[in-house]
Amino acid sequence: MSFKKQKTRLIVLSIILIAVVASHINWIEDDLGYLLTIDGKPIDLIGNIKNKVTTATRNCESVVRVLPAQQKYQIAQTLINDYSPPDSSQAQIASVWSKDSWLLVEVEFKKLLPAVVLIQNANSAPFILAEGIWSGYTNPHKSAPFIRDYLSNQVEAVPAQLLNCFDPQSKSFN
Repeated sequence: MSFKKQKTRLIVLSIILIAVVASHINWIEDDLGYLLTIDGKPIDLIGNIKNKVTTATRNCESVVRVLPAQQKYQIAQTLINDYSPPDSSQAQIASVWSKDSWLLVEVEFKKLLPAVVLIQNANSAPFILAEGIWSGYTNPHKSAPFIRDYLSNQVEAVPAQLLNCFDPQSKSFN
């Protein structure tokens, strides 16, 4: 077989392979960003990459996971319960993360959408930052990178380490 015929077959095979792959893979845009679809199934490739990079590069030495018996947890529970009663009064905290005077609280409700809430303790008077609340679902987008990006854009003063070390624990965000 001549070199020219082999080259032609290789080119045709490459074109067929690209066409077959292209018929199964597509990019779509929705309200929250871009998704890769494979045979119609959406995959948050960008979110997955962001999450892997954040996990590999973050430094969580100064970020603490707060436990239910701790005072900071109790403060967060009280602030969230009192934020928009009566629906917030039965909040179920999934996780609380702390850095310095900041708390990041992941919370689920019976009648409200799940939320991630930033609390700041300024001059010994902790308060919820109204602009520091993510509420809703992100599916099929990966929740952690989306919520981190949203909160960092809303509240510039929040420590990057606190956001980067947040790993969702609730069913709503996993």
